[in-house]
Amino acid sequence: MKTRHAIGWAVLIAAGLFTRGEAAFGQVSGSATTAAGPYTLEQCIQIAMQNNPQIEIARKQVEVRQAAVLGSYTGVMPQLTANLMNANRTTSGDSQLFLEGELIRESPGSTRTNYGNNVFLRMNLYNGGQNWNAIRRDRQLVDNEKLGQVSTENQITVDVKTGYFGLLRALRLKEVQEENVRLNEEQLRRTQSMYEIGSVARVEVLQTTAQLGAARITLHNREKDVMQARAGLANVMGIRTDEVFEIIDPLEGEALDTTASMALTDALRMANLTNPAIQRDEGGIRSAMLGTKMARGGLWPTISGSVGYSRSGVRFQDVYGTYDKNWRMSFNLNLSMPILNGTQTYAEISQAQAQQLIAEETLRQTRRTTSLTIRNALLDLETAREVITLSNDNIVASEESLRLAEERYRVGSGTLLEVFTAQEALVRAKSDLAGAQYDYLIAQARLDGALGK
Repeated sequence: MKTRHAIGWAVLIAAGLFTRGEAAFGQVSGSATTAAGPYTLEQCIQIAMQNNPQIEIARKQVEVRQAAVLGSYTGVMPQLTANLMNANRTTSGDSQLFLEGELIRESPGSTRTNYGNNVFLRMNLYNGGQNWNAIRRDRQLVDNEKLGQVSTENQITVDVKTGYFGLLRALRLKEVQEENVRLNEEQLRRTQSMYEIGSVARVEVLQTTAQLGAARITLHNREKDVMQARAGLANVMGIRTDEVFEIIDPLEGEALDTTASMALTDALRMANLTNPAIQRDEGGIRSAMLGTKMARGGLWPTISGSVGYSRSGVRFQDVYGTYDKNWRMSFNLNLSMPILNGTQTYAEISQAQAQQLIAEETLRQTRRTTSLTIRNALLDLETAREVITLSNDNIVASEESLRLAEERYRVGSGTLLEVFTAQEALVRAKSDLAGAQYDYLIAQARLDGALGK
């Protein structure tokens, strides 16, 4: 976009009125204080990137997945445990041994203390690839979440652009209606002057008054549209919806370039390669396939091994001294084969396969939605382009028609209805032009979003 010029739009305040001026953004929970406008589109996008909660949620989801990757390495790493000191004291009372009613032996009670420590190193050597596939899946899920974050940022950018141009559209339509109100006010003054000199009947004064009232009602509706559009843009930017700010119109003093065009097939091909939502869902299929491999790993045997070193003795110094004695080393290798664990393994395999089918259908749905968005955006661009061309011609014709109608009415050869009709035609042509210009920019923003730009 070319250098912007400040619109100087009237700013909506709590009473529903508009006033020019500057106002600083307040601070919302979890966001930084921002300075006063006027803002360019790029600045609004930057504010949204900092403040919009959806983007912060997407960032935290990436961190959660990254932490899960770190935890998944537990399955392929050895586990080392050490029992530094184990002491137990056993006391027994006197005991007697009888045989056929005669006491043959009597043993006094005793107290025995045992000390010990041990170190064990354990490791799963093989479990059907479940551990390594878990690592691969969690890595893929991190990539998926990163693409999900990009997709979220992409969508927020589209929403900011849509809200930005939507606000400009509402402001431009309000300006057109303000001009319509001024035309009707001037017409009412002329009609009253003509009535005072007896050139027209009083009914024409009443008709002009009613026409002015209808124009003012429409203006109030336009003001409401501005208020709603401004609040919507503020919401997407992640700031309070009652913030007071101005924005810069890229079309102020500049002509809209509508020459750029893209073929549908080229756009669809590009979207399949660059749209982050499509890339995320493609990764979703890969992670689901790894989940299926993990589930199938439960049917394979498990191999584990361990190495242990322990010491024991009845005296403390036997364990924590004389390290060349009272020790024992053990090695263990275990091979286990799952034979029957109910229906758990097969249920997990069925669930994983269903998740894979869901991921595949999700990708197809995302591609269909993206294709529809591209088709509609291209159609909207073409329609807006045609409306802009026709509206420019209609404005020239309507202005001349209104000038002639007012002149004919002034000299008494025309009717008030002709003036009203010409005014409405001019307002409609200007509204069509304003709407089509910003509709073009909104359609371009949606197309860029679908293409992953």
